[in-house]
Amino acid sequence: MRLLHVTDFHFREPWFHWLAAQSTNYDACCLTGDMLEMFLGSRIGLRTQARWVRDWLREFPGQLYACTGNHDWWPSDHRVVDNDADGGWLRKAARESVLVDGTSVLRDGYRFVCCPWAHTPVVEGDAPAVLLVHAPPLATPISSDLGREVGDPDVAAAVGNLPFGSLVLSGHIHDPRRWHARLGGAWCFNPGVDRGAEVPNHIIIDTDAKEATFRGFGRDLGPLRWAEVD
Repeated sequence: MRLLHVTDFHFREPWFHWLAAQSTNYDACCLTGDMLEMFLGSRIGLRTQARWVRDWLREFPGQLYACTGNHDWWPSDHRVVDNDADGGWLRKAARESVLVDGTSVLRDGYRFVCCPWAHTPVVEGDAPAVLLVHAPPLATPISSDLGREVGDPDVAAAVGNLPFGSLVLSGHIHDPRRWHARLGGAWCFNPGVDRGAEVPNHIIIDTDAKEATFRGFGRDLGPLRWAEVD
């Protein structure tokens, strides 16, 4: 199974179009949050962005797994009904080939789990997981840059209990010290973000060959063959 992992598009429309064009070259694409950009402010509000992304998801030609990040999430106001709040706008986009927050499904020997922002991952069963979560596990090279640590301790605890051979796909930190890390029996990945690039940073994962290749920041790195490190 060939997977394409991307993250943190922050409403860069050309990156969405690139991902859709690439999707038919892979068995599945994995988008780990921050599709929207909260700091665009009044110019393009989050609800307008969410409608655009939902329309894009409706036409997505391949198989996609996606989870929310902190930029994709605004809190519900109990004074009004808002079905788009708390990541509801993404859940509305779910269909057979677009699986989102709350997904837990077996495919090709792996359990795909899409964890919503600000939730603790729950992975059931003994099959190795492909866990999509926005914040990377705490205290790993993919969760810190230049001494700043924003990893999630609850994610780290959950990853430590995953079945051997699991894969953890995340984002959130734009300039991680490394694009990969080992935690327990799982390999964890974060492609980071090159804000000025025409093509988003991405990681190509081949679960049959047990290898991953990074492309971004003007470099190609890998393949990392985790079978050789087990």
